[in-house]
Amino acid sequence: MSTGEGWPAVHDGHRDADLPVNPFLTLRARYGMLLGEDDFMTLIGNGRGKLMLHNAWLHGSGIVHGYQVRVDVDAKAGTHTLRVSSGLAVDGLGRELHLGEDWCGDLAVLIRNFAGEGTVDGCAQERTVHACLSVHLAPYATAPVPALADPCDLSRQHTANSRVVERARLTLRPGPCPERPSAPYHRLRVLLGLEEAEAGDRSGCEAARAAAHIAALPEERRAPALLHAFHQLAAQDAADLAPFTPDDGPPSLFPQDDPGAVLLAGLRLQVHGYGKDLRLLDHDVDLRGRPTLLPAATFSDLVCGLAPALLASHTAVDAGGPRVERTIERPLPDVLRLRVTARLLRGSLAGHPVTVTSLSEHGWVREDIARIEHDPDDLTLSVLLHDPPAYDLVRIVVRGTGPTPVFGARPQVPLAGLVGGPAGSEDDGHDAILTLRTGRAAHGESNGDGGGKKLRADEEDAP
Repeated sequence: MSTGEGWPAVHDGHRDADLPVNPFLTLRARYGMLLGEDDFMTLIGNGRGKLMLHNAWLHGSGIVHGYQVRVDVDAKAGTHTLRVSSGLAVDGLGRELHLGEDWCGDLAVLIRNFAGEGTVDGCAQERTVHACLSVHLAPYATAPVPALADPCDLSRQHTANSRVVERARLTLRPGPCPERPSAPYHRLRVLLGLEEAEAGDRSGCEAARAAAHIAALPEERRAPALLHAFHQLAAQDAADLAPFTPDDGPPSLFPQDDPGAVLLAGLRLQVHGYGKDLRLLDHDVDLRGRPTLLPAATFSDLVCGLAPALLASHTAVDAGGPRVERTIERPLPDVLRLRVTARLLRGSLAGHPVTVTSLSEHGWVREDIARIEHDPDDLTLSVLLHDPPAYDLVRIVVRGTGPTPVFGARPQVPLAGLVGGPAGSEDDGHDAILTLRTGRAAHGESNGDGGGKKLRADEEDAP
């Protein structure tokens, strides 16, 4: 266990001669060919390199299983034992970090060299200390065998190690754990609402515009539009990815040059005293910051879990009732004109199926409707008021529910609500509700200045 002195030297698997990595170079053995050490290194490095590339680019760094972290307290003995269970992880170079058996250590002993950490004025005895527990690869060579060498070479080695153990080593460092680096595929994360586009962020703004466009579509068109945008933005994000390239060398094969350590847990410790007199008073283990790699089967299950919400609008069969478009025309100050998708049953307009109200600081006012007109050829529904709306904010409700809804002529079924809304049945439809602002000049529009005006509306479907 390394503590407090920084990271121990770790062999980078893509540069260490004992752990070769050459995913695009393989052995072509020929009949009668004499195979040497370099040939076997080439053979080993091909499969190893391909697996590392796959892990690093497609999965990234994280915990696969295990590596549970806990602190066991023995009140009678006054000890706190840090325990880490066996587990498997993947580091930033795609190498597997396998801890074959549980590990434990006296936590007070492990943090004694954190003596200066967490002090307030240099003299405080009781204080809070933060530490970060992580795992990294620390391979070592073993299993020596006799080595062939020139007998005249006095500096020759008589044995050479024949095995490399890819050991996982735990490290406890002082201070809080570092924040997780930003994730790739920024466009996709903005599209799905996981990140926000900042000012000057061209790629993020592109994804934000795509998300806004999808949200404005009718419900039945959103899923295919989202899939199309997802594929487009994923292609652009992947094209932007590039291997790490040092300033003084060729590009690497991997997304980063430093394999990094895989975070296991953050520790917050309440301690008293220093050195051998240090005692732990309280502790907290935080696993939330560590990355976790999920199997493909789990992703399949999660996608199926979202399916009911995605399919809800398609499971119900629409009865074909007329719908109201999502714009309002105002040819005259006291006329509101709606457009519908099919002819209406004229008799259904006689039972007061439309209401118009306006809102002020003092409350709602119900506007007086003189009559309702329907043009079956132009597919319009005009609401003629006795006077222009009293206040700026106006709300129109065309009933598709209740005892007197608007009905379609063919088929004779209730109004299904707004265009793009949920399905309506033969027995009950949906109200079409539009909210708009006429402008404060509404009181003085009797001269017809508002003629031909088309107003933007905030609309909703009422179940």
